[in-house]
This record gives sequence, C-alpha cells and structure tokens, in this order.
Amino acid sequence: MSEPGRRPGRPRDRRLDEALLDAGLAVFLEAGYSAASLAEIARRAGVGTPAIYRRWPTKADMAMDIVEHVAVPEPIPDTGSIREDLVEFMTLRLRTWSKPLFRKLVLPLLMEGNREEPLAADVGVRFVDYRKALEARIKRSIEAGELRAGTNPARLVDLLMGTIAMPLLFFQEPPAVDEAAAIVDQVLAGFGVREPASPEAI
Repeated sequence: MSEPGRRPGRPRDRRLDEALLDAGLAVFLEAGYSAASLAEIARRAGVGTPAIYRRWPTKADMAMDIVEHVAVPEPIPDTGSIREDLVEFMTLRLRTWSKPLFRKLVLPLLMEGNREEPLAADVGVRFVDYRKALEARIKRSIEAGELRAGTNPARLVDLLMGTIAMPLLFFQEPPAVDEAAAIVDQVLAGFGVREPASPEAI
C-alpha cells in the first residue's frame, strides 16, 4: 500500500490505517464518491478527521489507496498461449470491473482527474504501473511469434479494456463474463473482411 503525503515523525499505526481504509470503502460504496465525507469515515473508524489528513491530504488520495487496497492485481497468466492468457485476463477484469467499487469509486475518481491536473498525473502513474506486467507478457508472445511483429502491446491492452471501460463511462452494462473469449478472439483477429484466396493460390 502506498503512503501519499507521508511526513517525518512517529511511526504510522498500521491497524489504524487498515481501519480507516475499511471505513472509507464502506462509506464510498454507500454514499458514492462525491457524497462521501472524510468526517463520516473518521467517525466510523472512531477517530478525528486529523487522523485522515495526516495520511491523505485529500479525499482523492484516500480513494486511490482504497482502490489499491481492495483491488490487488491478479497475477498475469503465462501458460505459453497468449490467447488463453488474454482470455483469463479478460475474465478476471470483467468480474472485477462489474463490482460496485468501480461504478461508485473508480469512475468518479477518474472524472475528477479530468478537472484536477495533479490528480490526473497520479492516477496515470498508477495506471501505467498496473498494466506493465500484461504488456511484458504480450511482448514475450511477440518474440515467440504468437503475435505478429510490430504489434503494439499498449494498444492491444487498450482495445481489450476499452470493451469494459466504454460501457461503464456511458452508464451501460459491461459485457458478461462469459464473453471474454469472444472479445479476445475478435480483437486478435481484427474486424476487416478477409479477401478470399485467389484460384492461383489454392
């Protein structure tokens, strides 16, 4: 767990950190990001609001740590088949992003990042770190000849995750978990109509 705003002084109380993060998660899920108050989070944890501000200068700082606290990245599969590994990755992401945490906390936090440049930069850094393992797995599949040379790992991840993020951004239901394989197959195959083979090539 990261410690934004950490200042010199006496050691932090990890039990209180956990209690505040748990209380924060409960309040954010009940009230939503915008309506949640740090005062209510502090009340539920049995402390004053200064205990929160010593750890997280803003509500957004606390929200980002809550997301990292409860949404621990699953290990990226590496079975030797990039198709199977991407299907497993998408299955896990579809399950995770369908939870209330993403609607009530993650998406509003991203929207606030559009208005607050420092927050946008912080979210961007965490997002890049979050996807490094998957991009590394895709690079290995390119080197192994499973994906064609010139494949952009970041673009491939964007195409896959866009099928989840776009519906959520426009308040639609994301794809069902059992659509993971179809999404991966369509992204890997592309959308263009394949030209029939010429008679000479048969």
